[in-house]
Amino acid sequence: MMSPPTILVTGASSGLGKAIAERLAAGGARVVGTSRHAATDGPIAASGLTMAQLDICDDVSVASLKNRLQEAGALPATIVLNAGFGISGAIEETPVDAARAQFDTNLLGAHRVVQAFLPSLRARGGGRLIVIGSLAGRIALPFQGFYSASKAALAAYAAALRIELRPFGIDVTLVEPGDHRTGFPDRRQPPADRHHSPYEPQQSRVLAAMIASEQAGASPESLADAVVHLTHTRGRHAGFAKASAFERLFLLLHRVLPAGPFQLLVRRAYGLD
Repeated sequence: MMSPPTILVTGASSGLGKAIAERLAAGGARVVGTSRHAATDGPIAASGLTMAQLDICDDVSVASLKNRLQEAGALPATIVLNAGFGISGAIEETPVDAARAQFDTNLLGAHRVVQAFLPSLRARGGGRLIVIGSLAGRIALPFQGFYSASKAALAAYAAALRIELRPFGIDVTLVEPGDHRTGFPDRRQPPADRHHSPYEPQQSRVLAAMIASEQAGASPESLADAVVHLTHTRGRHAGFAKASAFERLFLLLHRVLPAGPFQLLVRRAYGLD
């Protein structure tokens, strides 16, 4: 019996990526999930979930995973580009190295994976890239400016890539989640010296509000179910937001209000006025 087509999920050790990989595997897919701490060798299971080592910020690591999957006959037909992280703090106080690391992971990390696996997707005559962005890429968040900027850049990247890849039968879908209960606040890198910042106490108040919203958000499995449905759906899908009713209201207001009034709403939502 032939193995089902492989689905590659980056950043699958926790949060949304873990939920997506586990849901896909439970549905009978052959899934390769990646983590920086997984094994570098070993067999790729014919079905179910195999965790494989990948550092998306390392060209050698990306090439190594590609070679491993190629040797196993497990080059992916679908890639879920999920790996990422967030930094917080005032833009003025964010070191350039921290900002560079944010973009290197959230944007260029996705690009390294795309660049490595696109030739095999073209050779098979098609495939699908599912890019996990964020509503923060649509609505700039105070004290998460570089995270918002990296996700906005990722959205633009996905849109341009979608146009370029259409002639090859490769679909690109951008999924933009709102707040989900993923443990993301625990992994968010905080400001280095928050207590001596001229932006206190505002930034602490904003970050506390963000953490509370994330802890009250939807389950990661709800997003995973939407991604699983997407992998089983024929046709082309530019993207969708996975958002609460409150978040959808803010998206609507963002579209219809001038910038000034909308930014006033954001300030009030985070207790900045």
